[in-house]
Amino acid sequence: MRKLWSLFGRVLELGSILSFLGLVGVVLLQVYARLFLPKSPHWTEEASRFLFIYTVSFASGLAIREKAFVNVDVFTNMLPKPAQRWLQILLDLLVAGFMAVVFYYSLKNLGIGRMQTSASLRVPMHYIFASMSVLSGTVVLFSLASVVRDVRLAAGGGN
Repeated sequence: MRKLWSLFGRVLELGSILSFLGLVGVVLLQVYARLFLPKSPHWTEEASRFLFIYTVSFASGLAIREKAFVNVDVFTNMLPKPAQRWLQILLDLLVAGFMAVVFYYSLKNLGIGRMQTSASLRVPMHYIFASMSVLSGTVVLFSLASVVRDVRLAAGGGN
């Protein structure tokens, strides 16, 4: 199971890196074209937007895994350590629950995207709408994994 979980994380990392590199490449092309060419490509703005969306989608679950999201911990630091752990578990459960609802509705939204294409790239929009499913699904998975890990630690069971 750990190998599968590790592979899943690697796939998300690769997706984040590739979409970010694509974003950088498209933006550099746009800057170069505006400065040195008589005409700039019209599709770069839309492509950069889609690549940015996927960069965030792939990286969100990883940020949950690494506890990399910014949080305000002034209140929680005043609590005793066991209370801090249980509060973190509660917050992770709330995040997982909210994102599970988002995931459910993002899947319903995919059908709408099949009937539309993007303006410049002519990409079927369900590919773009799928980014919300990737984001919410990975956040749910990594939030629940965090809950399992934290419950084990809080109960004294280790990792």
